Amino acid sequence: MRVAMKALACAATLLWWLPAHALPQLKIVVDASTAMPMALIADSQVVGGIHRDLGSAIARELNTEAAFVLMPRKRIPGVLERGAGHLSCHYLPEWMPGQLDWTEPFMPNSLLLLSSARVARPPTLLALRGVRIGTVHGFEYPDMTRILGVGFMREDAADLTHNLLKLDAGRIDHALAGEVFLRYQQRRHGLAVKVRNPLVVRRYVASCAVSRASPYPVEQINRAIKNLRERREIDAIYDKYR
Repeated sequence: MRVAMKALACAATLLWWLPAHALPQLKIVVDASTAMPMALIADSQVVGGIHRDLGSAIARELNTEAAFVLMPRKRIPGVLERGAGHLSCHYLPEWMPGQLDWTEPFMPNSLLLLSSARVARPPTLLALRGVRIGTVHGFEYPDMTRILGVGFMREDAADLTHNLLKLDAGRIDHALAGEVFLRYQQRRHGLAVKVRNPLVVRRYVASCAVSRASPYPVEQINRAIKNLRERREIDAIYDKYR
């Protein structure tokens, strides 16, 4: 075991001294339905947002360059398993089953239930059994399934922004959204739709899924993230979008 760890450390040292263009790019897979602040997508390219800033920072720490691959949410696990992508962040293992490795958790967020001001705030999630709830196509919501069972009535939209539009238009009265997304929308743009104080479905700290076929194993990714956290670079990335 000690010999293996020493070999890994030596390999990492050798990689550090190679010029970035000589190393494989770090291929970061981003869900094509992602909205700001997680990703700004234009002309089928990730041009801004937390995913781009974080992925670029991790790549720099590995002395390589980041390449961003947009993919429908349901195809991401297969892309990672085949090694066509190396890394995909801001998930929990239960959301993305498959033969994947996972980094240490480091990205806090919460899943919230938003309710339009047109209706009363539900006292508990159980009050929504059989009620249509705005969701995003391809996303898994195991907490809602566990709480509501077959009474979890999904109303899928292409992305979170479309769910806000559906709330505003009165097509749905409730929708699920991440807290990072909601706070960004409130502070940067204001919400066109008036919502009640959200119910917290779950607080969590997300991780990155790492392909086992990646040229950068999970131990190396973890070390890069640890270095970035110690220098507070990850905090700075999140602060940029608050």
